[in-house]
Amino acid sequence: MTTLYQRTDCPFCWKVRLAFAELSVPYDVVETTLGEKHPQLQRLSPTGTVPVLVDSEVVIWESGVILEYLNAKCVASALVPASPAAGASVRTLHAYSDKFVGPALRDLVFEKRSKPAEQWNMQLITHSEQRWAQCQDYLEVQLAHKTFFGGQLYSAADCALAARCGVAEAYGTGIASSHPALRAWYGRVKSRDSWLQALPQSFISSTE
Repeated sequence: MTTLYQRTDCPFCWKVRLAFAELSVPYDVVETTLGEKHPQLQRLSPTGTVPVLVDSEVVIWESGVILEYLNAKCVASALVPASPAAGASVRTLHAYSDKFVGPALRDLVFEKRSKPAEQWNMQLITHSEQRWAQCQDYLEVQLAHKTFFGGQLYSAADCALAARCGVAEAYGTGIASSHPALRAWYGRVKSRDSWLQALPQSFISSTE
């Protein structure tokens, strides 16, 4: 059986769960807690962080590689298109999610999940919201008239970006009304069975 070491609200883990759900691949879950060193993770991953996928003798500790692995294992999968051009587009948008959207939202999430509201650094939060707005501008253009970021088919890029948008919404800064294509895409994503299957059980807040 395939095992996923994860934390329920982590966007990197969330996108992996979305991929599992889209591909209907069964797996076991080992839950971890933020700030606590899980002994198995220290052995399995040089980063000691989640997600980590263990599939028999295969151990993968990078979320993007996990999605590529799942795509390659499932013959009928289109999470990463076979066409070089389409595959490159999906991989580039997946990278954008990790390298730009995630960092844009980081300060906002870290402030709101670790401190009571009266202690939030509003300057950090505002700057984070501005960076997130710039990401939405970029994604609106990239989406254009496509159904999903993979074109007509839901892709690895959709897994990654759906999780990021879910985190943004959970911490109070969803997709702006000035981005209709992106909002319509998010609605389509949330209507899929995979969304409900992969939805985090909870989000960390300063009250937990």
